[in-house]
Amino acid sequence: MATPKRPRPKRTWIQRFFLISCLAVLSISAIAAVLLAYTSDTVGQIPRTAFGNTLTSQSTEGEEPLNFLLIGSDSIANLPEDHPLRWTSGRSSRQLLTDTLIILRLDSSGAGVGEVKASALSIPRDLYLPIAGYRDTWEKVNSLVYFTDKPTLVQSLQDFLEIPIHHVVEVDFNGFMRLFETLGGLDVYLEYPLRDRKAQLDIPISGCVSLTPEQALGLVRTRELQAYVDNFDGWYGSAPNAWVRVDGAGDFGRQERQQDFLILALQQAFDSGFRNPLKISQIVDEILGGGFVILDDRLTPENAINLAQQFKDFRPNELEKYLLPTVYDFANELSIQRLVEARADPILDYFRGVTSSEDESQNTENENSEDDTSGAANSSPTNEEKRAEIIKKAGNIKGC
Repeated sequence: MATPKRPRPKRTWIQRFFLISCLAVLSISAIAAVLLAYTSDTVGQIPRTAFGNTLTSQSTEGEEPLNFLLIGSDSIANLPEDHPLRWTSGRSSRQLLTDTLIILRLDSSGAGVGEVKASALSIPRDLYLPIAGYRDTWEKVNSLVYFTDKPTLVQSLQDFLEIPIHHVVEVDFNGFMRLFETLGGLDVYLEYPLRDRKAQLDIPISGCVSLTPEQALGLVRTRELQAYVDNFDGWYGSAPNAWVRVDGAGDFGRQERQQDFLILALQQAFDSGFRNPLKISQIVDEILGGGFVILDDRLTPENAINLAQQFKDFRPNELEKYLLPTVYDFANELSIQRLVEARADPILDYFRGVTSSEDESQNTENENSEDDTSGAANSSPTNEEKRAEIIKKAGNIKGC
């Protein structure tokens, strides 16, 4: 007679939890392995810039905060032949200036699990600094690559600001627009129609606007922003309804817009699936495999995956924004911006990894801002006060 089968004992909730945990770990490990192999193959296709020993070495443990130099260059070399910027930029395809410089600090060394921090420091394109390796020679930072090379730009920033730079990411005009398309575009809310003919910016409507790649590029590049203001009772002789210059802060206003745009773009990336490990491979392929982003020669696939894992729960609106305090000046008949060291040091200390007693978080003030309306009376606002309010609204980039 056959031996009757003994009933299988029911697993306790502890056993079930253990088995599920093992399966989860195995699944995550498998996904990570696939992504690593996939990314390794993709990274081999990415254009690289060799920096030799210029970049600051990363610790072997990989737990220290990292400073990335984000370079937006105004190269027209990769633009389509019929793109307007080819004949309105005033440059040949061989000329290269750094249109945007941002130091992005990623810090995952918090005491608690999941405690990560990201901070962005915008560098004015007209910052005047000594050129590394060129004795007693000073130049505006945006022209260093044109006169020298990218390693000299990095070394000059490290020497002058005393900030370590671990990695470099570069994108040009065409790359920015293709990145914008890869992320699925962006919807922003604008108080007024905006334009800047020099930056090829033309947004004829206000409200919630789905930006084209060209409009997005113009919005982060504009230094002479104009807004179409209805029912305004005269402004330096302008008509009641007119296009008026609103960006009196010039480069400072542009830096703030770039930081706001960065936050919205990060949010769009996360909404597009950047928190999903399976979706990351597609995004990595489209962005890095597209050939329109240039990396330094030290950033490895392992680095990228570790950072993605550490920051997968990061909320873009928690990005801390800083502007480098400077004042307008002239040198050798050039309009420049000089560093205000006393005000800059507390901010720079954070990016240096030095603990500061002062909290400079969200320091976006500058010496030449035209937004100060302190001391305003309770009477009807003056034209200058109206202008300050319009400047504040027109320059804001918000999500819909």
